[in-house]
Amino acid sequence: MSTPRHVETRRTCLAYSPGGHLAELERALDGITFVDCFHVTYGGGRPSSLPARRVYRLCHPRRSVLRTLVNALGALRVLLRERPRLVVSTGADVAVATVLLSKLFGAQVVYIETAAALDGSLSGRLCYRVADLFIVQWPDQLVHYPRAVLAGGPLL
Repeated sequence: MSTPRHVETRRTCLAYSPGGHLAELERALDGITFVDCFHVTYGGGRPSSLPARRVYRLCHPRRSVLRTLVNALGALRVLLRERPRLVVSTGADVAVATVLLSKLFGAQVVYIETAAALDGSLSGRLCYRVADLFIVQWPDQLVHYPRAVLAGGPLL
């Protein structure tokens, strides 16, 4: 007998950087099937194992004001087209504009702070204020995010 799977029917945006952030997102969402899902990331890295028919690749901000504006404009264009009701993100910087702008459009935000940043990541600190559910992977991270929920263990 197979394990029952949760099926998410809301239009969902998965926003992440390739590499470790994507790996943490894949582990966090293991067992969840999305009916209407799209991805926001940037080029490079391995493809996601999470199903998606639509993948949007935005400009990587690289802590540059100009590149951050280009990223935000790209995120705005995607969000106006897709209108997600739920955004799930593990960061990092490529996902910040998507998370913040989606909240302005009324989406619910679930943010999973990376296990690699015990003192809190910059993207986590920026998204913490708007997240409906903020998840941390280490008890030490609760000091920086007091209303966060502690995951059952690291997603490494």
